[in-house]
Amino acid sequence: MKSIFIIFVIQVSFNSCLLAGGPKKIAKINRSLWPYQINSVYEFDFASRMEMLVLINVLDDQDNCNHIDSLKKYLGLEKVGIESVNKWKEQTKEILQTNFKNLTAEGKHDFVVIATPVSWMGLVNSSKQQEKAMPDNLRAWYNEAKEFYNSYVYEQMRLAALFPRTTSEILNLDTDEINGNKFADKQFLLTFDDGPTYVNGNTDKLISTLRQNNINGIFFVLGDMFYSRRKVTSDERLKALYGKNIVGSHGKVHKSHQKYPEWKSSISFTANIIDSVVPERKKSMYFRPPYGQRTQEVINFLEQNNSKVMLWNIDSQDWNTKISSNEVADRIITLMLVWRKGILLFHDIHPKANEALPLIWKQLNKAGVIWVDPNSL
Repeated sequence: MKSIFIIFVIQVSFNSCLLAGGPKKIAKINRSLWPYQINSVYEFDFASRMEMLVLINVLDDQDNCNHIDSLKKYLGLEKVGIESVNKWKEQTKEILQTNFKNLTAEGKHDFVVIATPVSWMGLVNSSKQQEKAMPDNLRAWYNEAKEFYNSYVYEQMRLAALFPRTTSEILNLDTDEINGNKFADKQFLLTFDDGPTYVNGNTDKLISTLRQNNINGIFFVLGDMFYSRRKVTSDERLKALYGKNIVGSHGKVHKSHQKYPEWKSSISFTANIIDSVVPERKKSMYFRPPYGQRTQEVINFLEQNNSKVMLWNIDSQDWNTKISSNEVADRIITLMLVWRKGILLFHDIHPKANEALPLIWKQLNKAGVIWVDPNSL
């Protein structure tokens, strides 16, 4: 039975590479180049301010290259959904402006003036000031951050350019979909996809780590994986495994529910088997479509069955063989500094989440970050 689980995990990972629509190069950053700790509210906000200004600088450069032919060449796509790209840009600009309004007062490290009231052009001007006035101890970090955000913006714009032909987490299809952007400042929710693994595998180890740190998350299980795990254990033990964590649905199989002909049975099968093990779960079940790919018809079906879509806005890329656990932690911390709220995507079938999370918690221990308990949603 264990060998069957391993084969299934490999298959899920391989399919993710093929279908997720991700870029060849993922954004990675070395946070050891940042010379300060992030162990206080001010230190978090100073780092957040600096990260956001670099992203704004990169976005401003992209605004100067908005012709559709230029975008096709830049993204390596034959077709570009220009409306979706522009919508993502506008939403991102709005989020960043709101984030600057949530920052604490400037302090000892600050060297960039942020004009008030906050405006996009004012922030663009501050990003240019940052680049010119960069102190020597931040220069190595800045060069690394500039490369990171160039890669990250490429990741996001590529997803936007494919939308809605290929849907993803990049934009909502429906106003009831949850993506983390409406959380309060510095609130973050942990979510994990594709499990469970075999008994005493990565899922069990990760849940043990969460329990030791008194943190709960949402586990979006695949119906087939959940069924296989149930066969080799008992309902009581499977229920006890997840404890206070929420169990959500990832569908029966890891296939695009935008294109999968049997998406209805996939959703129903998984909801029923979860209900049979965790009958007292929350009345509304969260569903995370594989790859974030869904249709309005899927959303309507979920609504009729008292379920709703939960996406994400911070992707760890922990499934990707091109990124290490330390790099996953550095990427997540950087994106937390930029977005300042949201839903983090990990995969419990891989070991990197269990290795990266303690590093993240340690660095942000006194930064005022709130790890949302999904039971309170």
